[in-house]
Amino acid sequence: MKEYRSCPACNSTNSKIVYQVESFRIVRCKLCSLVYLLNPPDNESLYDQYYASEFQNPEDYRNNSTNKSLNELWNINSQRIKVIKRLQPQGTLLDIGCGHGFFLKSISDSGYFAQGIDISKRAVEYANNSLNISAKVSTIQELMDSKQQFNIITLWHVLEHFPDPYFILRTVRNMLLEGGICILEVPNLHSLKFILAKNKWSGGNHPLYHRTFFTAATLQRAIKETGFSRISRIHLSYTLPGRSILYEYIKRGLNLFACDAFLTFAIWK
Repeated sequence: MKEYRSCPACNSTNSKIVYQVESFRIVRCKLCSLVYLLNPPDNESLYDQYYASEFQNPEDYRNNSTNKSLNELWNINSQRIKVIKRLQPQGTLLDIGCGHGFFLKSISDSGYFAQGIDISKRAVEYANNSLNISAKVSTIQELMDSKQQFNIITLWHVLEHFPDPYFILRTVRNMLLEGGICILEVPNLHSLKFILAKNKWSGGNHPLYHRTFFTAATLQRAIKETGFSRISRIHLSYTLPGRSILYEYIKRGLNLFACDAFLTFAIWK
């Protein structure tokens, strides 16, 4: 376990514990209100463990698949792509934290020139060999050093994993072409689900892997302070097979008031 760290937003060491899960201390900065993991674990080999579950048959990644998880993921990615097409109809795309590569598969099939990076060798091998897409093992810093730039950069549930999200946002901005767009999605600390479940909600309160816990306000502040010219919160409440109409309406209402499980933003260089 690492030593206690300062706030990644303002560098203050003045904080208050808001959640404690085993030995992990999740604190709120008393100066800027950002919620972050005070004592993150060592990152070495962590994300190969993250993707250690048994790989699924890539042929099951389709609409109306009998594989529920891959069917839901196909629908989620289809809705994400509709947003991207509306905002940036074509261009080069980088997916940071591409994992097994299912989003890359969908976006490539939609006509974009897409590539991805991840630090998990296991996940990238699956993406390349099973889905036949362009992914490589790399850090953001390594890719930035290559001087590549893109029209679109996506971070689907990735920003919360980094110890310094401010550095990542600045780096992403530098990797965008002029007028380029970044689309990012993170768990929402102020979601109704999180408030009710508190430290029992593993999707948002996951201290082994998550380092920062955003609200709409703290994420918008981070985006503004890292130099992006325009910010738009996207009301993306995923419609999935098998959910009732009432459930969908409730989720849309929660999303409208930034109380749904996730926060999605489009930000421009």
